[in-house]
Amino acid sequence: MSDAQIDTSNWYLATLLRYYEEEISGEAYFYALADHFPERDKIILLARIERRAAQAIEPLLKKYGLQPREESVLKNLERSYLKLHQTFSWTEFMSYMVDRYPDYLDEFHALEKMAPFEDLAALNLLTEHEVAVIDFAEKELAGDSDSLLPLLQYLE
Repeated sequence: MSDAQIDTSNWYLATLLRYYEEEISGEAYFYALADHFPERDKIILLARIERRAAQAIEPLLKKYGLQPREESVLKNLERSYLKLHQTFSWTEFMSYMVDRYPDYLDEFHALEKMAPFEDLAALNLLTEHEVAVIDFAEKELAGDSDSLLPLLQYLE
């Protein structure tokens, strides 16, 4: 194995672990926001999406022997971001998601490019959760009464 392959492999594993941890902390972030927005049920669905995305890649963590930090630590990390967004209106929050979350898609696609072929099915579920969330936020901004559909379809 060349040095480049070792670096890529190590980078892949470190990134995979970080993204798993971010999904767990993201779940806590949304649950914390649920107390702020009147759209509580929608925020709780977003939290469930984060957990489902994390569950999708858990087998890869086991496969590679990766050990995430304790969930209590991860949940406390993301709560610090609550202060940044708890002053947002619902429309501002949805706009933030539409503007910011496509960057996460780029990151997930980059992870897929460095992944072994056999990991792609799980990683696709990670990527697709972001697509569902962005779709939801766009529909919310458009006033679409079926805005929850992308989230519900992802959870099926």
